[in-house]
Amino acid sequence: MRFAELAFSTAVRQTFTYRIPESMQLKLGTRVWVPLRGVHAIGLVVKIHDIEPPFKTQPVNQCLDEEPVVSEEILRLAEWISTFYFCSQGEVFQTALPSAVGIVAEERLVSVPAAERPSKTSMKSFSDAETSLWEDVESKGEKGWSLTGIKRKYRGRKETQAISSLKKKGWIRVLQVPKTKVRSLEEVKTESKPSDSSLSTHPIHPLTQAQVHAFEPIRKALNEVKYQSFLLHGVTGSGKTEVYLHAIQQALSAGKGAIVLVPEIALTPQTVARFERHFGPKLAVLHSRQTDKEKALAWFSIQRGEATVVVGPRSAIFAPVNNLGIIVVDEEHDSSYKQFDPAPRYHARDVALMRASIAQAVCILGSATPSITTWEGAQQGKHTLLTLTERPFGSMPEVSILPMQSYRSAMKGPLTVELYSAIEEALERQEQSILLLNRRGSASYIQCASCGHIPECPQCSVSMTYHKPKNMLLCHYSGHAHRVPSKCELCGSKEIEPQGMGTQQLEEDLRTLYPDAVIRRMDRDSTSKKDEHAAIYQSVKHGEADILLGTQMLAKGLDFPNVTVVGVLQAENELAFPSWRASERLYQLMSQVAGRAGRADRPGHVYVQTYLSQHEAFKAAEKHDYLRFVTHERAVREASMYPPFCRMVTFHVKGRDSARVIEKAQALAVILRKQAGESNVLGPAPALIEKIQNRTHWQVSLKVDPHSKASQLYPFLDQVMQQVDQSKKQGWSSVRVNVDVDAVD
Repeated sequence: MRFAELAFSTAVRQTFTYRIPESMQLKLGTRVWVPLRGVHAIGLVVKIHDIEPPFKTQPVNQCLDEEPVVSEEILRLAEWISTFYFCSQGEVFQTALPSAVGIVAEERLVSVPAAERPSKTSMKSFSDAETSLWEDVESKGEKGWSLTGIKRKYRGRKETQAISSLKKKGWIRVLQVPKTKVRSLEEVKTESKPSDSSLSTHPIHPLTQAQVHAFEPIRKALNEVKYQSFLLHGVTGSGKTEVYLHAIQQALSAGKGAIVLVPEIALTPQTVARFERHFGPKLAVLHSRQTDKEKALAWFSIQRGEATVVVGPRSAIFAPVNNLGIIVVDEEHDSSYKQFDPAPRYHARDVALMRASIAQAVCILGSATPSITTWEGAQQGKHTLLTLTERPFGSMPEVSILPMQSYRSAMKGPLTVELYSAIEEALERQEQSILLLNRRGSASYIQCASCGHIPECPQCSVSMTYHKPKNMLLCHYSGHAHRVPSKCELCGSKEIEPQGMGTQQLEEDLRTLYPDAVIRRMDRDSTSKKDEHAAIYQSVKHGEADILLGTQMLAKGLDFPNVTVVGVLQAENELAFPSWRASERLYQLMSQVAGRAGRADRPGHVYVQTYLSQHEAFKAAEKHDYLRFVTHERAVREASMYPPFCRMVTFHVKGRDSARVIEKAQALAVILRKQAGESNVLGPAPALIEKIQNRTHWQVSLKVDPHSKASQLYPFLDQVMQQVDQSKKQGWSSVRVNVDVDAVD
């Protein structure tokens, strides 16, 4: 007798054992229908064995796939993620699979076929409500009714009660089906993804001598067909992408596939254009703004082997690439590679390293400003360090740190006279400028001039951001919005004034300062719709915009040869975020945005406006001196025992009852201190934003040995969570505890 271990889309960190009927030929990685808690649920087969469990097992009812939707490689990866990041395998597959073939399901009410109905009951015994409901469900055929939909239709009527009675009589049943907007999965499986037949591939540019020197170890590793990881540390504009392209081309020539990860969707249009130029129809893109059908088409084209190069943000690491040969993690330092909510709370960089190890592939981590954790790994020999210290074209821009204390009487609106003049001169030379302000909106907030009151979101403990075009106050956490009040809600004064500045206000000021310039803004508000980011990028690339302003999106790899002036406003904002990574993020942001200037034959100049001009991050960025910064920051981290000198595990405790949240967080901290020691536990304390959407958030952090393995950490975390769950105190069941392994803040 054979048995199958199944993973379901729940947070339960275990698999479930089912019996495989003798007549069924079941394969690993296929989806099945099985009875689970009164419904027919979708499970994924993660293991097949012949060890009979000491309890009664139920049979697998039906296999949904002729061929596996998940390869053995991804099954191994999912098992590792579930252990390393303390989550269920089902949660991993929810992220890894497109909805069309996923295990995230919706419940549907369907009629039971006549041959399977109990013979002892007939419609003659039905009540009027049961008859009405049965006829309604039967009329929908095999697809049936959405359970939530039919309950909504008959809300408050006897038919809703008839659902339960007809289930007991065996005339209807609840089935789970994949929750997707794709109408026909079979059509999508065989349909080719749309491609531009006019696309022709272009040869890759020859490498410079410095690039050849960096590429050579990668070439050898690809020929050896074994796992090796590299840290490619190259200054902005040094040609890291050219090295990636040559490495991918070599992998393709050997019949291998490739995955290229980019920090987030903001970078995708430019990256796709560059890779499409060289790999044409072999390229597939996966990202969150695709429709269900677009994602499914791309996914199946990859699985069939039609597409062999995949580009996308963090979830693209799960792409079903056959015979994987190389993974590139571009801008590996970027924090968007870490998923926060929902589980799995994985870091795509580390998952990329593990997938490469499983596939015996090469992994390249590329950055001009590597994370200190990755840099430390390279120093310890975990990754081979490769460097590109110069730009093949153009030169590194000059960086001027402008102390705002000295410019109070020398300002043009929000700009220092130096920055204002530099932009004006660039306009005269028909060159382009970029301005970065890492805050959206028209102003940071509005404030009563009489009593000082600042309106806060009623659902969160944060001030609301002022958006002038719509005269609205908006919470960027809950989405709550309302009109700007005509008077103070506290004292009734009508003296309400905007304070601070966001990108919308900066755009308005720039239009006043440079009335003849074409100005474009790039932030989450201006790129909220599909393809808007690509449209802005194309307008700047083709010279249709003179000034591009926006948030940190601008710092992420955009390549505009005609940009010669870059300005950073309120540069120290990053340090206001209470995190042990604040200085690192500030340096990375400064270096990355500075890298947008002087990328062609025209020299660039970067102007950084700040009140903290003596901060080490600014000093190092001024000289483009990564080694100076990493040496200083490494010493700070070592003295306070923060990563990479430990691993951080953060327990996020949240719920609607603030008293119960605090109580449970305090109990958790006591358990952790008993198990791990006083010095290794931080908190409990309110989260950075203590209240979001009417839920109170607290956290407790744990420092663990940086060399601890998943096999050691998982049992410890499991024991801690069991002790917390064993406490049956009133109200605790409504308080959730999420575990974030290798937390980045």
